[in-house]
Order: sequence, then structure tokens, then C-alpha cells
Amino acid sequence: MRMHKHLQDIDEMLDFLDLHVMGRSLKAIMKSNNYSSYDPLQLFRAILSEEYMFQLNASIDRNLKLAKLRGSDAQIGNLKTGNGRLYQDSTIKQLSSLEFIADRKNIAIFGESDAGKTYASKAFGIEACRNGYRTLFTDFTDLIDYLYILKSTDMNKYKKKLNFYSRIQVLILDDFLITHLGNDRSLILFSLIKNRDELGTSTIITSQYDPSTWVSFLESDGNFAMGDSIRRRLLNNGYTLLIEKAV
Repeated sequence: MRMHKHLQDIDEMLDFLDLHVMGRSLKAIMKSNNYSSYDPLQLFRAILSEEYMFQLNASIDRNLKLAKLRGSDAQIGNLKTGNGRLYQDSTIKQLSSLEFIADRKNIAIFGESDAGKTYASKAFGIEACRNGYRTLFTDFTDLIDYLYILKSTDMNKYKKKLNFYSRIQVLILDDFLITHLGNDRSLILFSLIKNRDELGTSTIITSQYDPSTWVSFLESDGNFAMGDSIRRRLLNNGYTLLIEKAV
């Protein structure tokens, strides 16, 4: 009777703490035939393990949702030469540890159209989510257009959003500089990349154009220095990954 009362009290406390999986695990073990074989530490570990895995998976799922990567099947393990793709396998191996995030470095992924650049960027993003890094995957043009509209209509909100995107630990910009940017959009991009460089947050870009051509997409009002600064901030502090189609 006393054991039942203790179990009921513990169950109520776990329920109050929203540790429902832990409560169910305890009940299941108490009803099992091998309950008496557990010492206190083994029992605690057994009921804690299931709650831990539940909370961990829930956290990863939330991270993937916020990163706009939920539902993607991209995996770093698939980024290896084969199936019509040529990867820089040694670079992939180095980047898979995610040390580039702790080291505050960027990744620039290059390749022709349909080479698998987006898949690769998502694979790194998903792995970052699994390791607890705040991540966001977005189309480059959509983001710049969004910030441009905000800047034109609500400067205070623009500044808040620019600060938000600057502080995301891993920001993935897909199809970087796919079209020419006017002066206003180029200034927004410069502000974003400059802020992220100064804060030490990692940026991942995918592009099908050689970096030497970027200035032509950004150059406006004769401001060559701004375009060159964007290129240097992204590439000089990071890794370059080339994905090629096998002939």
C-alpha cells in the first residue's frame, strides 16, 4: 500500500513537470517481472533515458520546423562521390563535424544547375539542427526582396528583422545572386553579410556562378568596393565546396 502511494505521488509530480514519458516508463517498469533486479541508479537511468530521447527528438523536430527543413530527407552521409555526382570527399568529411560553426566559418557551395547544391546545403542545415544550432534555410532572392519591402515601408521593423537574420547561427542562402541586384538590395545584402561576419555567425550559400562574377551582379553606382567586400567576407572566412556532374 505504501509503495502504491509513493508511486502515485511520483506520478503526480512527473505529470506536473510535464515528464509524461518518464511517468509511463516508471509504471511499465514497476509492472514488469524484472523490476526487482534494478538498483536505484539503473531504475533512474531507465526511466530518464526514454524521457531524454523523447525531449531530444521533440527539440530536433522544433529546430527543423523553425529552419524550414522539416520533411527534407537530405543527409550528409549521402554527400559522396557516386550516382552521377563528384564531391570533394575530403572537404565533406571535414565539414561533417560541424566544427565550421564553432569556428565561425562559412561554406560556399558551387556547381552547375541541378548539381545537388541545394541538397548539400540542406544536409548541413539538418545536421546543424540535430546538434542544437539555430538554423534557417531560405531562398536568397526571397529574403532580400522581403527585407527590401520592409525597409521601404517600416524602417524599425526592417532593423529588427535584419538583426534577427544576422544572429541566426547558421543561415543558408540558396541560389545566391541568381539575378542582378539594384543598389538598394545590394546595400541590404552588404549590411546582412557585414553583420554576420562581425557577429561570427556561419553563412552557407549555394551558387552556380564563379565568385569573380559576383561584382557584376552587385556593382551599382560604381561601388566596386561593396561587392568585393561581400565576396571577401563570405569566401575568405570559410570553405569552398564544388559539386560536379560526372560525365
